Amino acid sequence: MQWVRAVKAGHPEAYKFLVQRYQNMVYHVCLKITADDVSAKDLSQDIFMKAYSALPAFREDSSFSTWLYQIAVRKCLDWKRAHQREQARRSPGEVTENDWVTNETPEQIVLSEERSSKLRRIVDELGEPYRSAVQMYYFEQCSYQEIAERRGITPKTVESQLYRARAMMRKKGEELR
Repeated sequence: MQWVRAVKAGHPEAYKFLVQRYQNMVYHVCLKITADDVSAKDLSQDIFMKAYSALPAFREDSSFSTWLYQIAVRKCLDWKRAHQREQARRSPGEVTENDWVTNETPEQIVLSEERSSKLRRIVDELGEPYRSAVQMYYFEQCSYQEIAERRGITPKTVESQLYRARAMMRKKGEELR
């Protein structure tokens, strides 16, 4: 949160750190939804620009990564809906490079959003050090070694924390059903 506060306090150069820290998470969210590397990279840039302009409205009642994740999911789903409308307007038999993008029904999109939201709430409820281990491993795509180096612990400790975090998340997930 110190970097978020620094940006809000008028130090826009601090935003560079936030971009570096969360660019993998945002890119992987975009790639999962778009299934297209180029679109995922373009959307990632758009998401960080949108997040920067919306940062003054960030209330800090959730983690920055949760807030950014929600922006990323919404922006990507908007992109996907626009792509689906474009495909529907094409003449029958017309083929474009994006024909391989899957078309989910609105119900599937809503269910996917609900699952993502539920998962982010469960992760946010994890205590430290489990929350940061999960965020770095699953959302930022860091290896055990990278997490260990960033946090000053051993890779074995990271493995143990992730094992315990998964057990806690399973339990929380069962409670929410």
